[in-house]
Amino acid sequence: MTDAPFAEIERPAGSPEVTPVAPAQVDQHRRAVYLSYEAFLRQRLAVLDQERPQQWGRDYSSVAAYRESVAPQRARLKAMLGFWAEPGARGPLKRQPLRTRLETPEFQARWFQLEVLPGLATYGIEMIPRLAVPRPGLVLQHGYGGTPELVCGFTAEANAEDYSYRSLGIRAVRHGFHVVAIHHPSGYGTCAEVEGCIPGHEADGQTYGKNRLHRLAIMGGGTLFGLDMLATSRAVDVLLQTPGILPGRVGIYGLSQGGQTALFLPALDERIQASVCSAYFNTRLLKLIGPHRALCYLDSSEEDKFFSRVVSHFSDSDLVSLIAPRAFAVEAGVRDSSVDFEKSQAEFARAKVHYEKLGRAEQTEFIPHAEGHVSATARAFGFLKEKLSA
Repeated sequence: MTDAPFAEIERPAGSPEVTPVAPAQVDQHRRAVYLSYEAFLRQRLAVLDQERPQQWGRDYSSVAAYRESVAPQRARLKAMLGFWAEPGARGPLKRQPLRTRLETPEFQARWFQLEVLPGLATYGIEMIPRLAVPRPGLVLQHGYGGTPELVCGFTAEANAEDYSYRSLGIRAVRHGFHVVAIHHPSGYGTCAEVEGCIPGHEADGQTYGKNRLHRLAIMGGGTLFGLDMLATSRAVDVLLQTPGILPGRVGIYGLSQGGQTALFLPALDERIQASVCSAYFNTRLLKLIGPHRALCYLDSSEEDKFFSRVVSHFSDSDLVSLIAPRAFAVEAGVRDSSVDFEKSQAEFARAKVHYEKLGRAEQTEFIPHAEGHVSATARAFGFLKEKLSA
């Protein structure tokens, strides 16, 4: 409370001094302004999308020249997401075992806590096949609202009809991979994340927890997805420091928002040698703002999908150009309710051009299947084994 005297109130509360304007007239003006703003912004995004290729100056004369030519865009991507730390600039790897364990005749599963940055920790699961070493390492990434248990196959929903990982981790160890799965937070409510996640915010819906963290991350100078990328990159650190992993042979496989990780992280982290992006790859602007066969993100409550420079610089095929000539595959279902199959095919054709111009067309593949939003194909693992073999 100030000690100074309060200023005099010029107009006390009371009746209006003129006849009020009709509310319908105000609403008409408000609607017109809203539509003007939206039309302006949509047109601007369309122009940015059309001009995006001019931001790139790719040199296909050699792999070395190509990598040098795309390096500025890789740096821009890291800045856009924020919080990135290069592997050589990170602190020592710190992980602590948790008490949960699972033993089967095929594998051991160990839960652990992992330091991402000082003061920031996540948890993960390591699945160790009972097979002779050396073997390739594989990061598995869950999608929106998921957990490592879901992607590994340790929950009741492990083999659900749709929006399902189909026991991805168990299948991976059967194929001979040493698996690490890392948690990206949404909230801390129910495991399935179908209810309000933050106590006192039950009415705010299942996206509130992730949106809340994303807002904090933006104010902190980055994005929530940027922190998630660093967390999963630390899983690569884990695998590369694990005895028995084939030297440098680490891949990633993710479904849905985990597929987003499988697209973005290899573009950021050049240590990843092969990637399968499942149930995510799309014509990005249309998925963001429509028109799109499935719900576009503009009409959803998920705030974390929006980055300030993504339309002007990074279509999905542009991100693949930061992965090339390392191995990259798209897994897509014709009945996927989130990803437009035909648009995914079209975007992949644009991505494949970079491999063709580098003379490495065999390093990329489109893997279609007849189901929906699932990671389901044996071919995805066949692709990874081919690219990560000794």
